[in-house]
Amino acid sequence: MKILFIACYSPLINNSASIETLQYLNNLAKFEENEIHLLTVNFPPNSIYYDEYIFSMLDPRIKLHIISGGIIFEKIMPKKKKGEVVTEVNKLNLKIKGLLRKIKKIFAVPDMYLYWAINASKYGVRLMAKENFDVMFSMHEPPSSHICAYKIKKNFKSLKWIAYWSDPWLKDSTRDSSTLIRRKFEGYYEKKIVNLANKHIFVTKANRDDYIKTYNLKKDNTFIITRGYDDKVYKEIEKNEIPKLINKEKINLVYAGEIFSKLRDIRPFIKAINKMKNENGDLYNKLNILFFGNIDNNEVKEELLEIDNVKVSNRIPYNEALSYMINADVLLLFGNKNSKQIPAKIYDYFGCYGYILVILGDENDPIIDVVNDLDKCSVSKNNDESIKNSIIEVCDKIIKNEKSNQVEEYEWENISKRLDSILRED
Repeated sequence: MKILFIACYSPLINNSASIETLQYLNNLAKFEENEIHLLTVNFPPNSIYYDEYIFSMLDPRIKLHIISGGIIFEKIMPKKKKGEVVTEVNKLNLKIKGLLRKIKKIFAVPDMYLYWAINASKYGVRLMAKENFDVMFSMHEPPSSHICAYKIKKNFKSLKWIAYWSDPWLKDSTRDSSTLIRRKFEGYYEKKIVNLANKHIFVTKANRDDYIKTYNLKKDNTFIITRGYDDKVYKEIEKNEIPKLINKEKINLVYAGEIFSKLRDIRPFIKAINKMKNENGDLYNKLNILFFGNIDNNEVKEELLEIDNVKVSNRIPYNEALSYMINADVLLLFGNKNSKQIPAKIYDYFGCYGYILVILGDENDPIIDVVNDLDKCSVSKNNDESIKNSIIEVCDKIIKNEKSNQVEEYEWENISKRLDSILRED
């Protein structure tokens, strides 16, 4: 089976979507009869997003087609310089910085990759004519992956196209403040894409049900597949030295991921920790709390830094983040509010031996369907009292030396077999 795999976020970079792409690619490549071509965005080695370790994990049998994101994309992409993160924008004065932000806001519709989608689709049309693929598979997020696939499909109506929806598009809570013109543009494309694709894969039941209702999809043409973890990679990392910020004399709580304040409110967590300091000082002093990843609200970041048993670090390479997760006693997960999206980090956590503390985004958080019946997971509402009690409960298990196991059903090999069978179906 010849597969044209389209994803803006590829193993060239380090984020949740790129890890997902990596695993699907590698596991699909294990089927000897599969030939896979990846059409993706160029993130050069001097980009802060480029991750050499993740890229080195990509199966060499994958044929790469890497297309530039365009001049504007190249200009505003944050760059590395002598070990420091700088950008081309930082070299300009504040007036030009403001102008570039306005340009980004105007042109980043539906995301920063629309120019790429247009050029990559032209390349893809030529590639399709040459390779005669059996199936095309495109991954959202971001939406431009689907736009690229849509433009290719219009030229080859008989080409089987499976669209993967990791999140909602138009109904994503991060797009609530979009202008009417932008919503119309994106709504036009979403409808066209949904109607032209042959099949759709979703990560959550809530998102699938919403798309079925909104676009009158046949349920038989929709599927649910989750992310997973690669046990072989975990076993290799376990052989390495314990990361320097892990303190084996304490209970290590680790969060590895982004904090977007519009989606994830961590202030109740901060209040809970401060409450513990006043009410349960002995347990508080046993905690070593580590945050890895960008936090978009500086006030929240400062509040975290004021807590003496909390350390906050910027984005770290994937293998280093995995090492911290694997050596954690408790893995923190903050659900998304007003969203049908599940943080992909939960599936990385399922491969670790630590307990998982899930803090719900709101009462409708779809992650509850994934974690509710798992002994490994302790679920808390997002208020300080509930979080405090959940921390005490899970720490009590650790103090009593109770063990938590991996959740084997989410191992990548099992999940990818399901994807391969969907791609093969008529």
